[in-house]
Amino acid sequence: MPYLLRRFALILLLPLALAACQSEPPATPAVPASDFSVTVGTDPHSFAEFEKVRIRHLSLDLDADMTARTLSGHVLLDLDRPVPGFQRLVLDTRDLDIREVHAIRPDGESLPVSWRLGSDHGHLGQPLIIVLPQGIEQVRIDYASRPEAFGLQWLDAAQTSSGQPFMFSQSQPHYARTWVPLQDTPAVRYTFDATVRGPRNLMVVMGADGNEFERNNSGEYRFHMPEAIPSYLMAIAIGDLEFVELGPRSGVYAEPQWIERAAAEFDVLEEMIDIGEDLYGPYRWGRYDLLVLPPSFPFGGMENPRLSYVTPTIIAGDGSLLALVAHELAHSWSGNLVTNAAWRDLWLNEGFTVYFEARIMEALYGREVRDQLAKLAWDGLLETLEQVDEADRQLVRDLSDRDPEQAFMRVPYDMGRFFLDWMEHRVGREAFDAFLRQYFDHFAFQSIATEDFRDYLQAELIAAHPDRLSLEEVDQWLFEPGLPEIAFEIEPQSDAFVQVDDWRRQWQGGEIELAELPVDDWSVHQWRHFLIGLEGALDAETMAEMDAQFALVEQQNYEILFLWLMRTIEAEYAPGIERLESFLLEVGRNKFTAPLYSALAASDWGHDWAIEVFERARPGYHPLTRQAAERALGLDQS
Repeated sequence: MPYLLRRFALILLLPLALAACQSEPPATPAVPASDFSVTVGTDPHSFAEFEKVRIRHLSLDLDADMTARTLSGHVLLDLDRPVPGFQRLVLDTRDLDIREVHAIRPDGESLPVSWRLGSDHGHLGQPLIIVLPQGIEQVRIDYASRPEAFGLQWLDAAQTSSGQPFMFSQSQPHYARTWVPLQDTPAVRYTFDATVRGPRNLMVVMGADGNEFERNNSGEYRFHMPEAIPSYLMAIAIGDLEFVELGPRSGVYAEPQWIERAAAEFDVLEEMIDIGEDLYGPYRWGRYDLLVLPPSFPFGGMENPRLSYVTPTIIAGDGSLLALVAHELAHSWSGNLVTNAAWRDLWLNEGFTVYFEARIMEALYGREVRDQLAKLAWDGLLETLEQVDEADRQLVRDLSDRDPEQAFMRVPYDMGRFFLDWMEHRVGREAFDAFLRQYFDHFAFQSIATEDFRDYLQAELIAAHPDRLSLEEVDQWLFEPGLPEIAFEIEPQSDAFVQVDDWRRQWQGGEIELAELPVDDWSVHQWRHFLIGLEGALDAETMAEMDAQFALVEQQNYEILFLWLMRTIEAEYAPGIERLESFLLEVGRNKFTAPLYSALAASDWGHDWAIEVFERARPGYHPLTRQAAERALGLDQS
């Protein structure tokens, strides 16, 4: 028996009712301090030793205090023990107040066990190390989150549309540990149950089965997730919510002020689900509902199964920004069903999903819209590849010593998508669709690495088309920096953008007047291409003329407005600066705020002004938005 296990065996000969330790060790520890020593495990972003002890099922019982900004209660963990003699359980935590830990015997008896919080590892938090007696397969942890929990955002009444407080979680990539002690790695999947009690005038929803369609009178809500998920897909929200059904298995939740607009905007949701099933097999999660979050939500969307989060900034009134909904829905197959086992392989989640999103958009709106979106993505990817370090220019990236939040950039999304476009181009759509459908079936409800995909690709697609695909070419995409030369076989083109470029050239050359631009026929994507092409080319006078003609400063489409505000910063255009100020105070979506703050910081006039606006906006921003803005502005992030 290894030395460590002999020491545990001696400990466990003592009465099983071991006194629980606090995070600070007692004068005479019940367990030698060395047995509480732990470093990161197989996943460099988790302390979990999941090859030895693994969570199988999780049961939450929590009270939500909207005033104190805490979740408190307990979690019951059902465990698998692949190594029966291994007698400790290591969980991930960050800024959690651990109160008690008990082992639950098979007969239901609860016994206190020794535990300790390890040292603080910054964004990774602290490992919770628990002595695990032989024969124990269930552990109860009583705990509470803290008001500053990074994975929870608490909004007071003044920060919401409804005038009621709101709370929502953001667990990806490794923030579930800030509100639940668990194995916070995508390599571990589990089912869960939850009972959550909130204020009676608010509704509790989760990414699970059991969401109610109207507020109940008790404030207590019960949930069940029968499909195994990784921790980053844990999701909870509490607010003044209403629900509208969109189809037999789909609907939308939103605050009262947003619900009608949201229901109208997302009326094609059920059709999107049907398209997804036609492409790549059955939707395996029961319902698919959307939750429109307050504007402070830091992302466009989050793919929580059964209840995807979306930002209200995609509600444009004309369905023109539904690519984001297609993206979150596509995750029901790529990401949620088949998951990257570690964040180095994020492209397995996001590259597949961007490809799938494009197929849904093509089915809904035609090939031209797909081409426009592809061209925007291609141009943005090329720009990103010029700006980032060489180590970040490839699909499989070493993130061992980095915050996994840094995995989320254009490369795994767009370069991953074009890798799949390239394979489709090489073998044909029919063969590639058959392969993808088989891939989702084969790896359903599993977490995999790039190497698993590579082996499967070799066996199932390359072997069937050796004259069209080779492993050497595939490895160029996966492991070499930048787009390989073969990528330019599928460089996207858009006739609609060629026309926009020609109109822009004529206007800038003085051949036509602003009023002659055929903007009434342009899609939002053509408008985006037009404004991107004007980077650094406008002065305040020209912008005033464009506003007089097109009312861009009053634009309600946030994608167009964002680009207009970027041109505003370049030209120091006064009416645009006024709108920029209100935009930064209202919207917390990182896609918009981070580049705007970066552009202000780099401008001749805007750095100090941006800091003043940020300090006012800061209380309403999610921690991720605050963090990105502080980096952009060069502020102390301590």
